[in-house]
Amino acid sequence: MRRTAKALKHVALAGATLALLGACSAEDPVTTSSMAVQGLYSAALSDNGSASLIGSIQHGGSYWENNPSRRVYNWNHAAGEATPLISVDIDPSGDFAATGSARTMVLWSTVTGQSLGFWNTPGDVKTLKLTRNGDFALVGMDDQTARYFDVKNGGIRQTLRTGAIVRSVDVTPDGRYGVTGDDLYQVILWDLTTGEVKHRWQLDNNIATVKLSGDGAYVFAAAQLGDAKVWSTLTGAEVSQIDTGKLQSRNVTISQAVFSNNNRNLLLGQQNRRVNLVNVMTGEVAQSWDMHLKDTMRPTGAAVIALAFGAGNTYYAIGSNGYLNVFQ
Repeated sequence: MRRTAKALKHVALAGATLALLGACSAEDPVTTSSMAVQGLYSAALSDNGSASLIGSIQHGGSYWENNPSRRVYNWNHAAGEATPLISVDIDPSGDFAATGSARTMVLWSTVTGQSLGFWNTPGDVKTLKLTRNGDFALVGMDDQTARYFDVKNGGIRQTLRTGAIVRSVDVTPDGRYGVTGDDLYQVILWDLTTGEVKHRWQLDNNIATVKLSGDGAYVFAAAQLGDAKVWSTLTGAEVSQIDTGKLQSRNVTISQAVFSNNNRNLLLGQQNRRVNLVNVMTGEVAQSWDMHLKDTMRPTGAAVIALAFGAGNTYYAIGSNGYLNVFQ
């Protein structure tokens, strides 16, 4: 059968449209629960997704159990106030948590709900991560440094100078390595025992997020609307590149990332509510989900601000709109 050039053009356009729809398809969460009416400044999930810590715009900090969703503690830095919490974290053991406001940081017990220490910081807190048992915290600041705090005893163990505002940090559970991402497009792996640079990598824009695998073998980092890569901490070599254009048919900003325990997969969250399960070695997307929106009839959005692998094929994500999402 003969086809005209016009007919062939329509076939090609239809095929391109179907391919685009396939690339953008994503599943919905199996369950959702609201943690804040007016949205969040920050959020963290425990390593297994069983607990959440949020910094709410409306009521400040609170700690939640997720199965089922239940608020357990309200945590703020001064009595009678709703502290705007810029960054929060739950340590790898799940027994400790930290909350950071502009220039204060508090360590909490998730077992008793009590404050275990209060510190002033030398710069405005942008991001923080705890080591196991809440012993140390790596804190990224606007004074072009990341500080490695001895949280329980007080004092700064290391001052890591980057030359730019530090937007994202991570630390291995044992405190051996730390990684920083800054506004000079740098991703820097640090030896936290000596304070020396182990590796330095460059991306093509301000760094949006960085993440270390639990065993310290790999680093992931993503730039705003740009590169996203995985490197080996042993050799410094690039392992894979995530094509952010393929994630949703155009370049997107990856706002959160977490490695699976076996380092085979990455869970990636975007600023436009998409969550992707990606193969670490190939960068290929295995599965995609979209977080819940408050009102689908109005222009609303939700950036992914916390992620966790749960048991089996269960995954958790918290959106900036204040919803916990559970995917399978």
